[in-house]
Amino acid sequence: MECPSCALEAPDDAEECPYCGYEFPRQKRSVMTMAVVMALLLAWPLFKLIQMLAS
Repeated sequence: MECPSCALEAPDDAEECPYCGYEFPRQKRSVMTMAVVMALLLAWPLFKLIQMLAS
């Protein structure tokens, strides 16, 4: 990812820029949580459909 402070490339998993020390906002965890929730919500109807077809 690009650092908004110094415009240099920093590792995607960095908590701060290794060049200028800029602290990246901690939003990755919320994005991951949202992805898991969406996956579960989308999987539930599919699970129910398979369950209904199997019986």
